[in-house]
Amino acid sequence: MCYLLKLDICVKDEAIDYANEKFFADEQDLVEDYLCTLYMNGQIYIDYSLIKAGQHRYYAFVNVPQVESIEEKYNNEYVNRSYKYIDIKIQEAEKNISYNPNCNCKIIPYYILSPDYEIGTSSPLICGKCGNEIPLYKIPHLFNEKEHYSLLKYQKIYASVYELYFQSLSDRFTKNQLVNHNSALNKKAFEIREELEEKMGKPVYVDLPRGLLNWRGAKKDYGEKCPKCGKNLVKCEYQLCSDEMLKCDDCRLITDTTE
Repeated sequence: MCYLLKLDICVKDEAIDYANEKFFADEQDLVEDYLCTLYMNGQIYIDYSLIKAGQHRYYAFVNVPQVESIEEKYNNEYVNRSYKYIDIKIQEAEKNISYNPNCNCKIIPYYILSPDYEIGTSSPLICGKCGNEIPLYKIPHLFNEKEHYSLLKYQKIYASVYELYFQSLSDRFTKNQLVNHNSALNKKAFEIREELEEKMGKPVYVDLPRGLLNWRGAKKDYGEKCPKCGKNLVKCEYQLCSDEMLKCDDCRLITDTTE
C-alpha cells in the first residue's frame, strides 16, 4: 500500500553557507535536493509536489511505499547532505489506493526482477510468492553504489523499449530486446539479477515475457523449454495474480505460459 504524506519542511537558513555549498545554491535547491535524493534512494516515488509556504518553509506532498520509509535511519549520505539543514513534520498520512500493493509476506521464497512500466512509481523487484512489490528502500544498493541508480536506470530503459515496441508496429529490434535472453537489455537484467541475489541471500529470477507479445500473432519462440539452457521449464509453486508462470531454476529465469 502507498501513502500520501504532507511534509511541513522548515529550512535552517542560518546554518547554511550557500557560497561554499557544492550541491545547492539556495534553499529551494536544498529542498529539491532532499526530495530528489529520497527518490533515488527508494524512500519516495517520483511524483511529488513542492509548494512554497512562507519564509524558509515548504510543503511537500509525496507518495511513499510506507510511512516509515522517510525515517532518518533509511537515509543515505546523499539524503543527509540536505536533511541536516531542515526540520520536517508529517502533517497528514493517508493511503493512496491508486498504487500497486507492497509485499507483506513473512517468508519470501524468491524474488523476481520484473520492471513495471510506471517509471518512478513502482519497484522493479517483486515477491515470488504474492507478486507484490518489494519497496526500494528495503533493497540493498548494488554495484557499490550508494543509491538505486542501476535499478532505476534499468527500469526506465525497459519501459522505454516496451513502449517503443507497442508504438512501432512490433518491429523486430524492440521485440528482440524484450524476449531474447541474449539481448543487451536482458544481459543487463541478468547482471542485476546476479548482484541482487548475492546481496539479498535468496534466489532472484529475471522475468522474460512471452505471452504479452503473442497478442499480435507472434509465434511461440521456445515452447516449454528454457531459452538459455534448453531444459524443460517447470511450473512455479505460486500463481502471480491470474497468471500461471514457468521457471528455470538453473538459469534463474521466469516466464508466462503461452496458450
